[in-house]
Amino acid sequence: MFDKPIFPIFMRWLCPFLVLLITVPAAAAPVQRPHIEAELISETSSVRSGEPMTVVLRLKMQKHWHTYWKNPGDSGLPTRLTWTLPPDFSAGPIQWPVPKRINLGPLTNFGYEGEVLLLTDIQTPAGLAAGTSVPIAARADWLVCEEICIPGDATFTLMLPVSSEPARVDPKWAKSIERARSQLPRPLQDRNFSASLHGNELVLRLSGHHTPMDKLAFFPDQDGWIQNAAPQRMSRTADGYALRVAAAAEIHSKSGSLTGLIVAEPGLAQGVAAATVSAVPEVSGEPGAAQPDEMVAQTATGPFTDFGLLAALVLALLGGAMLNLMPCVFPVVSIKVLGFMEQARGDPAKLRAHGIAFAAGVLVSFWLVAGTLLALRAQGEALGWGYQLQSPPVVAGLAILFFVLALNLSGLFEVGLSVQSLAGKFRLRNDYVGSAMAGLLATLVATPCTAPFMGASLGFAFTQPAWEAMLVFSALALGMAGPYLLLCFWPAMIRRIPRPGRWMETLKQVLAFPLFLTVVWLAWVLGRQAGVDAAARLLAGLTVIAAALWMASRWRGASRFARLAAAIGSLLLAIAGGVVAWPAGTSGEAAAQQAANPDGKNIWQPWSPDALAAARSDGRAVFVDFTAAWCVTCQVNKRLVLESDTVLTRFHQRKIVLMRADWTNADARITAALRELGRIGVPVYAVYAAGSRGAPVLLPELLTRERVLRAIDEAAPPS
Repeated sequence: MFDKPIFPIFMRWLCPFLVLLITVPAAAAPVQRPHIEAELISETSSVRSGEPMTVVLRLKMQKHWHTYWKNPGDSGLPTRLTWTLPPDFSAGPIQWPVPKRINLGPLTNFGYEGEVLLLTDIQTPAGLAAGTSVPIAARADWLVCEEICIPGDATFTLMLPVSSEPARVDPKWAKSIERARSQLPRPLQDRNFSASLHGNELVLRLSGHHTPMDKLAFFPDQDGWIQNAAPQRMSRTADGYALRVAAAAEIHSKSGSLTGLIVAEPGLAQGVAAATVSAVPEVSGEPGAAQPDEMVAQTATGPFTDFGLLAALVLALLGGAMLNLMPCVFPVVSIKVLGFMEQARGDPAKLRAHGIAFAAGVLVSFWLVAGTLLALRAQGEALGWGYQLQSPPVVAGLAILFFVLALNLSGLFEVGLSVQSLAGKFRLRNDYVGSAMAGLLATLVATPCTAPFMGASLGFAFTQPAWEAMLVFSALALGMAGPYLLLCFWPAMIRRIPRPGRWMETLKQVLAFPLFLTVVWLAWVLGRQAGVDAAARLLAGLTVIAAALWMASRWRGASRFARLAAAIGSLLLAIAGGVVAWPAGTSGEAAAQQAANPDGKNIWQPWSPDALAAARSDGRAVFVDFTAAWCVTCQVNKRLVLESDTVLTRFHQRKIVLMRADWTNADARITAALRELGRIGVPVYAVYAAGSRGAPVLLPELLTRERVLRAIDEAAPPS
């Protein structure tokens, strides 16, 4: 039974298994270093002579820690691989995945969090003997950072067998490596890429691309081309997209081509999120000026890219509630509260229905405003909150509406009886429509105002997809309508007010005067937009409309013929008044000059991107007032705070450069600057510190002298 030697037989079967154990591993054992795990992996479990192979460095960082891209940004070091290979083997460069922006205070780095696979292709020579093994060795050096940075390194060796058969893919890593390879940037195809330098701004153009994109970002291969921490502003052009980026100070000393990555959301093409690009920048154009075919769409990166949706919704609710206290809204909502007081004495169910109708009017009107803004944003238009009041006809129409409402509250005429006689059995339904229309009117007069908490939430909304923006606007509407819903569902709060009587009629007449003041304000706005002649025409037209309403009311109880004649005459007068008041074709150099220097004082100079850049390059502190004549909050802040002797004296003492960006009329450059700051409406107050190249400090929408003085002291400390 044991006539043959046992040991040779045992070794004949054991040796193949030993060889297999020695040569099969396609991954070096992972090494643990502080806050990171590193591993070298071969995509295939063998080498075939003359065919390329892929080797992967896998880095897995702990939460909140990161490593760096080939251009680390403002700080850091890229990961490096030093290869030790058999003769005639050669390793290609690292194939870098798309990085992400990592913001650390005033610095912005480019790198990776979580896990990253760095692929390298290795070319093998012909003539390798099958059945032998080849060593693939590499030393990896990296820098892993959170608030502190820790350098690390490891040396790996893979022993891979040479096979005459096609190399087999290691099933353990096949899917991960294939996914990493599919996400690598690819050369830009079917489109043109160009770059031009406009003053201190680099404009990157992607032409031949008409697929809608939500975001666009650029990562340069080398430092010294752009300010890494600056916002990147995407815009729609006639034949594609453009990206406007603040240029680095040393860009004028650069030569050769600008190379890097263009990263798009949802993508440049099917399955392609990023592309490698190259262009030699041309020096041309006015610094900071938008090109004729370019309208700002949104910011791709900026101060509010990490602003959470939940936080935006909360701030929108608070801002909507605060809108009710704004001077442009309060007169209108006060009238609606009076209506609730009358309705509270009746059926509570009807009172709740009126409250719901009012809230629905607010909600729908906010949706209309938001939908219009989003639709025009998708077409490349540069608009913001309160955009409709940049149109003189809209301002004139609002002035006519408020004037008629004020005359109605004053008792000059009544509209209720005629409407009810025509409506008949649908009277109650029309009452609910009236409540909904009151919500619409409240929203219309609210758009010139930016209440506290609104600026950040609206700025966030317009850097997000449409559905998130609509959620923020819905929260804003619910915040504005919320107090009235509470009054209607808990009428006990209203019942504490004295019973209706003559005092309510007196109060209605008193509330007419704030509406008359609103008309004065709108006439002033129109004068700023279209000149003093347009304001005079508006006042003349309002006078004719008042005569028409007086005529209709004066002969209401006369004979049928007299009533008919009065109705025809009042209608003709009303039409004539509307024609006279309409600002069609009016403009004027005076309005433009006044907009450039609205106060007739030299202490506030007109804002422009190059003027701001020049002041900052001189090391001066700058205070920029983004304002508009139709923004009531802006005017209140200006009169009570910015023009106070205390604040003006401090401005002068600290040699602050004062700039005013007047948004009364549409201005694409101001809209772009607002969106860079994460805002879409005014007022916005930006304070740039002396000697700083960083982002400005934004002050609250409602100013106090103490807050402005503190901002001045921080921006330009006393010497």
